[in-house]
Amino acid sequence: MKERVCQFGRDLNLVGILTEPEEKDLRADAPMLLMLNAGLLHHVGPHRMSVELAHRLADKGIRSLRFDIGGYGDSELSTNADSDETLIVSDIKSAMDFLEAERNCHIFVLTGLCAGADNSHLASLRDARVVGEVLLDAPGYWTTRSYITHYLPRMFRPGTWLRFFRRTLFPSKHAPEEHTLLDQELRRPFGPKLQVEREIQSLVDRGTQMLYVYTGGVAKYYNYPKQFFDMFNGLDPRGKIELEFYPSVDHTYTFAADRERMLARVVKWYCSRSWSANRTAALR
Repeated sequence: MKERVCQFGRDLNLVGILTEPEEKDLRADAPMLLMLNAGLLHHVGPHRMSVELAHRLADKGIRSLRFDIGGYGDSELSTNADSDETLIVSDIKSAMDFLEAERNCHIFVLTGLCAGADNSHLASLRDARVVGEVLLDAPGYWTTRSYITHYLPRMFRPGTWLRFFRRTLFPSKHAPEEHTLLDQELRRPFGPKLQVEREIQSLVDRGTQMLYVYTGGVAKYYNYPKQFFDMFNGLDPRGKIELEFYPSVDHTYTFAADRERMLARVVKWYCSRSWSANRTAALR
């Protein structure tokens, strides 16, 4: 395995770590993995999760780049005055352009946790070179079952009713933010559900292969295994979407056993794909 620091982008403002297997072990047909920032964390990922994934994939002959979006970690913000969303997509495109020129890579898989999943989705919609996504704690929307799963157990907790009556009878004693905190958590802004469903369908239609992994860390908006297909009940996945749900795992995979479980699943998914059709389509 070989690793080196890379600097790229229009202003040479972006920094990442390129991880590659030995030449004899390289799977030339496989796409390269791009790992995006999880929120404000830099390119090593929560608990060095991105580093571990890069090393495991290299052992399987797969190349990867973990890099910082402009303004995060080791990367400086571009001098371009575009919107945040445009800048993020531009930075991801710059990474792909760099790898296409330097390593003759034409197809890519994007992965990210939380905001990294959201940014992966944005970039995938805008660049056909993205043939796969591994999205950790991606968007979620309420369903009838998720409401029941979330609220029903709380109906039988005395503390729930005590807090309810205290806030009802003595509202002035509670700060406004205390009343709205749960609502804020439950309404994480993902955009209109129908729009997101259409976007996912467009990726499916393009042949993009996707792995969605949800944890108990986002149980306030995703709390049972097949909720994804209930949320997007008009979606035709065509065998392109796989799901995992780890209800006992926290959002950043704090415990080593939880990271091991997730990383093994991602590597298995990645290595079991046949990417030849995606590569052919990308080279047309």
